[in-house]
Amino acid sequence: MKRPVLIAVLAWAAFFAFIFFASLGDSSFPHIAAHVVQLALLVPAVRLIWQMKKVLPTRLQRVLSWSLSVTLPLAVVGISIELVAAVVRLGQDGWVNKETHDIWEHGAHMWAANLTVPSLMLSMVASLVLVAAAAIQRRRRLEPVG
Repeated sequence: MKRPVLIAVLAWAAFFAFIFFASLGDSSFPHIAAHVVQLALLVPAVRLIWQMKKVLPTRLQRVLSWSLSVTLPLAVVGISIELVAAVVRLGQDGWVNKETHDIWEHGAHMWAANLTVPSLMLSMVASLVLVAAAAIQRRRRLEPVG
């Protein structure tokens, strides 16, 4: 039960990290920091799901883990591309923290965000369902027979 909860916490924390950094403004430094924090949260989640998917007891849990083993790495790829695009933009701005609202309108960052957002959202939902399925399975194993 600990691993599904940890995966859910990491996926949701990656989402809320971006919300937090977005609240600091739409400029290069918070934007880059958000992507670095997201990667630091999601890479361990990918590793955990790949380790865990082989030992899950029910078919539903295995299907959810397969889903997460696809969506989490896609989110990592998307965030990585977004990070590179944001750093390139920072370099183009002379390494000065400037407003970057237009990065969402065109270019590699926009296309990568179109991969990241759905992947992360699906990961968030699948991780919650996995936690619920694991909790139900655990409760069934603990119920007395008779």
